[in-house]
Amino acid sequence: MNLKVNILPNNTKYNHTLPKKQQNTSVSKNGSQGITYAYPVFKCNSFSNLYKEYNWYIYHDKTPAIKSFLKMSEKPEIMDKFLTEILNTKDRSIEFFDSFLYSPRKSLETAKELKDKLGENSVNLRFYMPNSSYGKAYTNYLNHKFNNEKCLISLLKIRPDWRGDMLVQKYKKLYGNENVEIGNIPKELPKNHLNEIYKYLSGEAEYGLKTAKKIPSLTLDNRKYEFAFFTEGKSDKNVFGIFTPEGKKYVLKMGKPEMRSLDNPFAIGTLAKIDFYLTTHRCRNAAPICYYNHEKNFSIYKYIEHIPVDEMPSNMGVISKHLNDFRSLGMTYNDTVGSKNFFMLKPNSTDGITNSEGFMDGLNNKEWISVDNDHVTYSNILQPLISEYCSSLPNAMQMFF
Repeated sequence: MNLKVNILPNNTKYNHTLPKKQQNTSVSKNGSQGITYAYPVFKCNSFSNLYKEYNWYIYHDKTPAIKSFLKMSEKPEIMDKFLTEILNTKDRSIEFFDSFLYSPRKSLETAKELKDKLGENSVNLRFYMPNSSYGKAYTNYLNHKFNNEKCLISLLKIRPDWRGDMLVQKYKKLYGNENVEIGNIPKELPKNHLNEIYKYLSGEAEYGLKTAKKIPSLTLDNRKYEFAFFTEGKSDKNVFGIFTPEGKKYVLKMGKPEMRSLDNPFAIGTLAKIDFYLTTHRCRNAAPICYYNHEKNFSIYKYIEHIPVDEMPSNMGVISKHLNDFRSLGMTYNDTVGSKNFFMLKPNSTDGITNSEGFMDGLNNKEWISVDNDHVTYSNILQPLISEYCSSLPNAMQMFF
């Protein structure tokens, strides 16, 4: 084995302490020349030495675990066995899957790199086989996250297709009740005002075919709120614009409380799952969601300015080419839903949109923002669907014309 050695000054801070079995034996505990670390030039089949290189990338270079693994160079059969070792070790497996969240848009690229690294005959490439090391490790990972995360948003950042009953179960474990709330109410909508606005707009809601109408303003504690009613759609979902005295704009989506669901097609809760996933990843092609209330069956979004799109979404290809970031996060439209479901991505589309991921690329590519994601499916080759925790987004969302 050939090692290069770097001498770090005595005052250099190296915060991560490895378990003893993974510590680099070249480290000098005391010495006038400081602490030494072996650079990762390893050509040895020992897991111990492979871990030294792997740990170097993770803890010294601060490289996410999946990328650290892909930076290593060994024969495919050795890399395959080393990945199995990682997957069969609880803490290292969690670290490995957690690292996917650093680059969720690179799943297809990462899967190809893994194939090149492990060889085509690797059983670890059979991502969707529950009995493979990969499938078992990913199941254990979801189990760990479900039991240990402290809020539902953390789960929805991993994937949008958690089963609704599991999210309710998790919320009850955290808060002692099943009245699921996700996210935060915007400060411009004080909670007591939002409750009154919800009651007020419930009286304006229509079900089935909707008719255009003007909704009178509402004044609460000398704060005047203006409203708009959007008539698209024939489901029980109602969509209202809320305009605050500060000039902030939000959208309230509501349905009948008895129709609440986190799984059904077109349901406000199903939409919330999808949109919290997209919002936590700063997707530039989706309206950001702020808050969801399961008991009352409503959600609050940032308002998207209605800037008409430059092409009619007459087929899947047209939709897909204008939703690059949406697609890279594993989301795919499964029907053509009409032009009023999309608006142009512009610097003034909504508050904070310029801070979304790859905003300038989206602007240059004339991308769109989707404002009603109830016609989509989700897939991620590196994150297989584990039926104990997840279920496919409802195919019944698809509409036929």
